[in-house]
Amino acid sequence: MNALFGLILIVFSLIPAVSPQSAWYMSIGWKFRDAEPSDAALATHRITGVIGVIIGIILIVSSCSSGFVSTKWEKQFQERVEAGEVDSITFGYGHKRISAEEQDELVGMIKEATLTRFELGSSYGYSGSGEISFRDGERVELILFGPSGGIELHPREVSHAYRIESQELESWIRANIINQD
Repeated sequence: MNALFGLILIVFSLIPAVSPQSAWYMSIGWKFRDAEPSDAALATHRITGVIGVIIGIILIVSSCSSGFVSTKWEKQFQERVEAGEVDSITFGYGHKRISAEEQDELVGMIKEATLTRFELGSSYGYSGSGEISFRDGERVELILFGPSGGIELHPREVSHAYRIESQELESWIRANIINQD
């Protein structure tokens, strides 16, 4: 959405940046017969146009870079799981730690799963929660059967979440975590 707004801003800002006289005429000059803009009015229109173009470019670049950051996060998460950097997986409000065997089983399922990105909506219900902790102290929140209907990763540094696409993982969570509470 920011990219679209940035593009529109650039289009409308190019007119005063390139031709401040045309911009002056479209905004004020059409009201008067045989009027000429002052140098200050032309300078103001040109400066405003240049600022608008710069802001539009910033909006486009920031929208593109946020998509890059999210893809980068997904790849880094998967690489860290595959490299065996998971320190612990906990569930529930008391952060009940699972056994080493169960953790190895879950990590294996997560390795095999696909992460599907989704935008967080305004609804936020779930059946339980957990957390994946890495050896360096980074933590990723797990939401069990949340808005996507499955097991979700909610990273702290990005504005969306990922669904872990694994029927095997969902069945294991239902049998060993949800039904145990």
